[in-house]
Amino acid sequence: MISFAFSDEQEDFRSQLRKFAIAELAPKYQERSAKAEFSWEAHRQLADLGVLGIGLPEEYGGTGSADPVTLGLATEALAYGDVNVAAAPVQVGLVAAQLAHEGHPSVVKEWLPKLIAGEVVAAIAVTEPIGGSDVSNLTTEARKVVGGWEITGEKIAITHATSAAVALVYAREPGTTGYAGISCFAVPLDAVGVSRSHTPGMGALPLCWGGLVFENVFVSDEHLVGEQGRGFAGAMEHFDFSRPGLGLLCLGAAQASVDEAVAWAQQREAFGRPIAAFQGVSFPLAEHATYMEAARWLCYRSLWSRTAGEKHTHYAAMSKWWPPLVAKNAIETAIVTFGNLGYSTEMSLQQRHRDVMSYLIADGTAGIQKRIIATTMMGKVAAL
Repeated sequence: MISFAFSDEQEDFRSQLRKFAIAELAPKYQERSAKAEFSWEAHRQLADLGVLGIGLPEEYGGTGSADPVTLGLATEALAYGDVNVAAAPVQVGLVAAQLAHEGHPSVVKEWLPKLIAGEVVAAIAVTEPIGGSDVSNLTTEARKVVGGWEITGEKIAITHATSAAVALVYAREPGTTGYAGISCFAVPLDAVGVSRSHTPGMGALPLCWGGLVFENVFVSDEHLVGEQGRGFAGAMEHFDFSRPGLGLLCLGAAQASVDEAVAWAQQREAFGRPIAAFQGVSFPLAEHATYMEAARWLCYRSLWSRTAGEKHTHYAAMSKWWPPLVAKNAIETAIVTFGNLGYSTEMSLQQRHRDVMSYLIADGTAGIQKRIIATTMMGKVAAL
């Protein structure tokens, strides 16, 4: 029999985080979201709740074995209160996990306890001004020198660019082309030759989106993360977690929006009846509830496959292009349900809409995800 049930421990954890999201995160969501400043206070609260150590080694304060589903549950529950603060579990699975599993012991010991304790955050630096999602065109260079590497290049659209203490930087050795020769390096962002810049956005301001420039930045040999020349493969394996995580992030914010719209529709009256009595109001909300439920289980299907050790790149890609779109559309309908009040800056709806919009782009657009899905499909056909 197929079971869609979470364990008792997971349900208890989700309930705890949902209560925290409603009581602690939601009341200050708009205040935090108006500033291009990382929300350190809320982030450290997540550390106290054990969110930042999920799936990371126990010796550094983590929970131990990898647990993608619980990370997804945490992301969705927290996003109900603040979609920006809720990005933290995704960063755990994308950045901290890669460092923990593939980093040199001395570098892991330096950074992982601080990441789990919420004392610092880390960035992942892949995207460049020319290459974008085409990582094969990456131009940032890592030149081998005595005792280490010198890194030179520019990265853009980096989450935590202005707030991170360390970044996983992807760079290629001179003379290499395509995916071959790309390596990953843990680069302290206070190193000589590193400069940062903020890129103003229409939403997601607390994620400190911006650019990083590296001018002959030296890192020792120990700062190589994973195999030399195999950095791309390592990155993609972890993006297979972050993509369904981001889908759940958006759906958590959308669920809060739809719940608010439903409550409002039951209170607001027109023509002598609550507007919920009119199919023009209630049916669109019913439709979005259906889409959201389907999108939610697509994300958990991807995370379950990851837990089971199954190939899930195509599920991850599906979880990235469709759920954020479903979430955006649901929030738009919630705004319309409220009428002119929904469009007001007094409401959180407009803020969620702008924050969720960023995930139509982050981690690869819908076009990139569909390309991954189509490639998988064509490969299956060719194998028949």
